[in-house]
Amino acid sequence: MTIPLGIILGLIAVILIVYPFFKPGARDIPGDGVLEEEVERRVQELRRSRSGAPEGDIELVCPNCGERCDFGGKFCSECGASLTS
Repeated sequence: MTIPLGIILGLIAVILIVYPFFKPGARDIPGDGVLEEEVERRVQELRRSRSGAPEGDIELVCPNCGERCDFGGKFCSECGASLTS
């Protein structure tokens, strides 16, 4: 009688531990968009400082999709096309 009870309690424990990872929106982090914008801004600053570009917003246009790309980037962040050629 104790073995089936132990199995049932073990399954309940596993379900309670694993369930939050499978809920819809469990991977959404509040303010994630703000964090992404901050990271993108810092990446742009690093690219400018390493490439010697002036402080102004210098942007390239992707020859493949027409998306604006940062100065110093080698590939388009939208379609992945090369910006160096």
